[in-house]
Amino acid sequence: MLDEMRRTNSRRWGPYHRAGQPAGSGAGAGAGAVDRLSALPDALLHHITSFLKAWEVVPTCVLARRWRHLWASAPCIDLRVRHSSFRDANPPEEFCDFVDSLFLHRDASASVDTLRLRSSDDYVGFDEKDTNAWIRTAISRKARVIHLVGHRKGIASLDRVPFVSCHLKILKLSYARLDDRILGQLSSSCKSLEEMDLKDCLVTGPGIVSTSLKTLIMLKCTFNWDFSITAPNLVLLRLITPSVRVPSFTNFGSLVTGTIILDDSLLCDDFGYISDEDNFDETTDDDNHNDDKRENYKFGFGYGFPEGRYGHSHYKDNYDYGSDIDSDDNTYEYSEIANDAKYGYKGAKLSSQDGKYGGNSGRNYSKILGGHNMLESLSTATSLELLTDAGEVVLTRELKRCPTFSNLKTLSLGEWCMAADFDALILLLQHSPNIKRLFLQLKLNFGMRKALETGIKLERRSFTCKDLRMVKIKCSKDDGRVHTLAHMFSANGIPLQCIYVRRSGNAHLRGQKFMRELGKQELDECGDDWM
Repeated sequence: MLDEMRRTNSRRWGPYHRAGQPAGSGAGAGAGAVDRLSALPDALLHHITSFLKAWEVVPTCVLARRWRHLWASAPCIDLRVRHSSFRDANPPEEFCDFVDSLFLHRDASASVDTLRLRSSDDYVGFDEKDTNAWIRTAISRKARVIHLVGHRKGIASLDRVPFVSCHLKILKLSYARLDDRILGQLSSSCKSLEEMDLKDCLVTGPGIVSTSLKTLIMLKCTFNWDFSITAPNLVLLRLITPSVRVPSFTNFGSLVTGTIILDDSLLCDDFGYISDEDNFDETTDDDNHNDDKRENYKFGFGYGFPEGRYGHSHYKDNYDYGSDIDSDDNTYEYSEIANDAKYGYKGAKLSSQDGKYGGNSGRNYSKILGGHNMLESLSTATSLELLTDAGEVVLTRELKRCPTFSNLKTLSLGEWCMAADFDALILLLQHSPNIKRLFLQLKLNFGMRKALETGIKLERRSFTCKDLRMVKIKCSKDDGRVHTLAHMFSANGIPLQCIYVRRSGNAHLRGQKFMRELGKQELDECGDDWM
C-alpha cells in the first residue's frame, strides 16, 4: 500500500468542472473551490487522523500536496482490526508487511505518541511475536501511550517487550500477563508512567512500586500471588472484582478518589477462572473495549445467576405480578414515602439470618487472602465507593483497624455494611466527621421471608456528621430497612428532608418470578428426559 501511494501522482484538491461548464458556476460554486481542510495546522490534522486506522491514514497522501507526508508523522498508529464492521476500510492483505513498512518509512524525527493494537489476529495473519516487535518499535520511538487489546480465549504474553522508557505515560492492557520482570521494569524503568489500566489481566508478580503513578484501574484481574501496590502520588484507584487474592496497598498519601468492589466468591486459592464463550463476545477496539459487553452480562434480578442463561424460558409466565415488579420510581424525599403502606415494614429491621442477601451461599471464606491495610491506605480520599454484597470478608476484617477519614466528603456503600444493626455503617460514619454526601445501595434478597419488628439500639452507637446534608438510599419498594435508617439518621441530627429514596421494583415479587423462570428453564433443558 505504501509503495503504491508513493507512485501515485498527487494533485491539488479542488472543485470538479464538467466539460463546457465555466469555473465558478453551478451549485456549490465558491464554497467548494477552497480547500479549507488543508489550511488547518498539522496538529489539528493529526488529531483528525487519530480517529482512523493506520491503513486509512496512509492513503490520505493523495488528497493534496499538503497531505503528502502528513501520514509519516502521524502521532497515533491504530492497528486494531474491527471485524464484521462497515465503519473501517478493509485492512491490507499482507498486514505484517504493511505494518513493518509503515514503521520503516515513517519520519524518523517524529515520535509515536500512541500505539493501539491487538495481541494477535488470525484473520489478518499476525501473532504475539509480531505484536511484541511493534510495541518494542513504538517504545524506541518515544511512545507515550501503549494500548494492547487482548482476547478472552488466551492471555497475551509480553515476554519480548522491554518496558524501559522515560516517555511512557499511559499503559492500557487487557487479557495480558504481567510477571515479575514486567512489573519490575514498570517500577524501576518507567519513571514517567502516570496511568495504568488493567482489564482481565493475569498478574503473577509480587507488586509494583511507582512514585509517578497517578491513576490505577484494575478490572477483573487475577492475582496468583500476594500483590502489593506502593504509589505515594496515586490520585485515583479503582479495584473491581479481583480474583484469587485482593491486592494490598501501602503509602497512598495523595489518594483523592477510590472505588473498591469485591466479590468473595472469586477469592480463595481454589478459584478457577471460567470463560463463558456463550456470554462474551470478542473484544472491540474502543478504549472501553469490553465494558459494554460486561454491562450486558448482568445477573438475573441481582441474585447471582446469569440472566443470559436463566432469564429466558420457552414457557410463558401467566402470573400477574403487577406493576411494582419492574418499576423504577423517581427519587423522593423520605417524608413523602414515610407512611406508604405498600413500601414495606415500617420501622422494621431485617435480620441477616433470615436470608443470605444474595451473597455467599454458605461458603467458607476464612482463607480469603490479601487486602491488608486497605482502609488505612484509603483514608486520605475525599470520595470513596465501597460497594460489595453482604457477608463481605476483607472490608469487614479491615474495619477492626478503621482509620479516621478526615478528608472524606462523599461516601457510597453497598449491602455489606447493612448487617448486624448497621454496625459497619455507623462505624464508618463515626470515623468520617466531615462527610457531606452519603449514598447507600441496599440489596434485599428474595430469600428473606420475615422482618423483625424491632428497631436498632442506638446506645453508644451515635455519630456526629455536622456537614452531612444529603443521604440518598437506593432500595426496592419492599425493603423496610429504609425506615429504620431514616429513624437512625434523624436520631443523630440529620433532618428527614435531607434523606432521599430511590425505589426500584418489588424484590419479593422479582424473586418469585425468578424462581418460577428458573424451574421452567430446567424443564426446557431437560425436555422429555426428566420423566
